[in-house]
Amino acid sequence: MAYINVNFQEDILTSTTTDYQNLTIEKSGSVFNDPNAEPIYPEGDDLYHQNVEKELIPKEKDSFPSLNEAIEMYRKYGKAAGFGIRMGTSTYYGDYTLRKKHIRCNKYGQPRKKSIDTLTSRGLKKKEIKSYHKVTGCMAMIGFHRDHKSDTFTVYKFQAVHNHPLNDFDQESICSKSHKLTICDQELIVKASTLNIGATKAHKLQASLKGGYDNVTASKIDYKNFWRDYMNIVGPNDAQCVLDQLQIRRDNYPNFHFEYKLDDKLLNAMFWADETAKENYSKFADVISMDATYRTNRYNMIFVPFTAINNHDKTINVGAGLLSDETIESYTWLLRAFLKAHGKIPSMILSDMDPALCTSISKEFQGCRHRLCMWHIMSKIPAKICSDVVENTYFKKQLHKIVWNIHLEPAEFESKWNLMLDKFKLRENEWLDDMYNKRDKWIPSYFRDIPMCGLMKTTSRFESSNSFFNVFSSPSNLLVNFMFNFDTAIAKQRHEQRRLDIASRDGTPHMISANYPLKIEKHASTIYTREAFIKVQKEIKKAFTLCFQKTSLIVNETQECTIVYKNHKTGERPHFKVVFNEGDMTIHCSCKHFQFYGILCCHCFRVLLDNDFFKIPEKYILDRWRKNIVDVSYQKLLHRWGVGNTETSNLLHEASSDYEKCVDSVAHDLGKLQELVQSLKTLSIECEKNVVTKPNTNLIKEIVENVVGLHIPNEIDIEAPSGIRTKGSDKRNRM
Repeated sequence: MAYINVNFQEDILTSTTTDYQNLTIEKSGSVFNDPNAEPIYPEGDDLYHQNVEKELIPKEKDSFPSLNEAIEMYRKYGKAAGFGIRMGTSTYYGDYTLRKKHIRCNKYGQPRKKSIDTLTSRGLKKKEIKSYHKVTGCMAMIGFHRDHKSDTFTVYKFQAVHNHPLNDFDQESICSKSHKLTICDQELIVKASTLNIGATKAHKLQASLKGGYDNVTASKIDYKNFWRDYMNIVGPNDAQCVLDQLQIRRDNYPNFHFEYKLDDKLLNAMFWADETAKENYSKFADVISMDATYRTNRYNMIFVPFTAINNHDKTINVGAGLLSDETIESYTWLLRAFLKAHGKIPSMILSDMDPALCTSISKEFQGCRHRLCMWHIMSKIPAKICSDVVENTYFKKQLHKIVWNIHLEPAEFESKWNLMLDKFKLRENEWLDDMYNKRDKWIPSYFRDIPMCGLMKTTSRFESSNSFFNVFSSPSNLLVNFMFNFDTAIAKQRHEQRRLDIASRDGTPHMISANYPLKIEKHASTIYTREAFIKVQKEIKKAFTLCFQKTSLIVNETQECTIVYKNHKTGERPHFKVVFNEGDMTIHCSCKHFQFYGILCCHCFRVLLDNDFFKIPEKYILDRWRKNIVDVSYQKLLHRWGVGNTETSNLLHEASSDYEKCVDSVAHDLGKLQELVQSLKTLSIECEKNVVTKPNTNLIKEIVENVVGLHIPNEIDIEAPSGIRTKGSDKRNRM
């Protein structure tokens, strides 16, 4: 095909925009818009024309009510023809309102010219890598003229030919100039981060949800760039944003406790506990754990969750703190903040062996028994004891039998411990001697007088809770992201608690004998949660099948029984003494099972069954194991990043929710689904009319505020910590 004589002359200004909805002009010094550049033609004698339907081809004097509609028309034309579009120049009237707008083929412009030192190998390599260019100097374009009076846009110039091959397929989603990050994409990126999912994986997830990458309007690079912009905007304001948001929660929820400490302008420590956490602590304050062994943010601040065990035998959060170091001063401040929030100390607290933490607990929680984590101590044995002894299977068996046995009296433990040292010649081991001197801090025998002491012996179940938090977080997190992740984890935890509450309330457990259930078992099923009932049922079953009453005497209206337990695994038949007073309904067993776990033992149940009792005495039904001990209204409370949300953010969530309801309601009706799609298309066109965005520099900040739901302050009074030590105490001081 011969060259066609086409007039390429055009008024080209030095002002360009990069967003067709953005009418703010940015000065451009790029050679891409060089007005003196000559158009580049392909080798040969051909220019390229489009083969598209006539109704899609723009015509001069076509009029449009808005610039957005005009641009959308050309975009659809380009999509059908096989090329992408980019924004061209703009001219203005004297009152600075738009006069003309040019839209071009995305291959318009000249390659950037860079000087490269070809005498160096590095320069040659750079030249080779950068030798490919996407632009060809194509002059295909369309020009719109705005009538100042009617405010309509009319096509006054149209160039249809291109100097590069056109695609025969729809490359709209592939063309970089057509990429558009929707509000749904932005929200997905931020929300995915609360599950520790990065921008790249979020893009893969979006492609999967939308049925393929061609249906995603934004590229992976767009996702990563948005996350970069988000981090750049939030990062400098990180600590201020978090403190502002928590203060908003405190102001809006009177029972929300929050306080923080500064070191000059740097955030040094903070503690928070919402109304639900405080209610949980009021019901389950018998045993708690605090673990400060890991970090969840880029500033290396130590996350310290306070954890208890609820009526479903599951770990729950009762408060949390962030510390910049592990010193006595920091731990003391944190414990005081905890005590100020809850008003009382727990019966027992578990922790690791950090000397600073131990000192702070003994100082601030006077009257509370402090227990060291047995798992941390036992895990050090391979490093502290000769390998020949550690690898001795019999040594391991005997050691575990001594230290984990809650039924040993202190004197009995001490005797067995000394025999073990002599037998394996470990008298000279300094670490074992040190651990023996601290035996009242970790050996179960020394906690037999503490109610619910058997509820936990190690922080392992709490460390599993902390690993649960780690699933939702990353060491590279900003503090804002960490709070997102924390709220997500707490939401999951409380959702599980509500689910278990409903299961315990509505479910009917299986009885030992379906045909002839024991009345005392049936009574237990009506008062205990499902998890607690399973434990009670095991004791009732053992009482019914493995226990028998050997002797029974009445002394001063008190029945003294000897109960024999038949252990089928070991063949042993230990004897237990049970004292029962029917007058005041008190019952005690020498095994102290109720003292340890808050549930009657099989020996007591054997005596109750023999005395034809159909109900468990009320005083032996602890509130902590009852159904619905925590009011359901507290479980619904979740003070997430929502109080300070902008009105736009709330409306976006509402619109998304309403859309999902509409789709769900007609999903199985093809006719109504088609009607909905058509209605949405009509609404989409209507919504796009006369929509003008704000300048791009402010738009990114506003998008972040709307998506995240928090206000980015213009002035910063508090900064995030920096240069944090990983430990506040010397390693050689650790046990």
